[in-house]
Amino acid sequence: MDEIKNPISLINKDYETINLVTFEEWLEDSDKLSRLGVGLILDPSNDVGLIKESLDSIELIALDFRNFDDGRGYSQAYFLSKRWKFKGEIVGINAHLDQLQFMIRSGITSYQLLESYKGFNEEDYSNGFSICYQAAANNNGLNLKY
Repeated sequence: MDEIKNPISLINKDYETINLVTFEEWLEDSDKLSRLGVGLILDPSNDVGLIKESLDSIELIALDFRNFDDGRGYSQAYFLSKRWKFKGEIVGINAHLDQLQFMIRSGITSYQLLESYKGFNEEDYSNGFSICYQAAANNNGLNLKY
């Protein structure tokens, strides 16, 4: 069994360390936290609609994909990136290899695999498919096939 971790910080695309706060901490004191430049970590059960108005003050959002059969993280990524045009990074954490293509298509900008996948060739999983059977906002170069 993989050790499930919620990081307290992540490295962003500019190789800077971003401290993370929980969804609950953000809701309690978003004014103060927004001035600190922190990132936000969301569980699948968190209602992203509650942070919609403060997205401009969030630099990075980490979505937890530890439960392989829970697809709510894809919906969260879609709302953040496609509907609400969140400009920051959306990182999928605790990710499984088989989730990578779906994560990328839903708006995830980067990911952090579970420890048990260390050494696997993730390229095959993130770019190894040329067709898809369902439409998506970002087909990432995939051809639709029905």
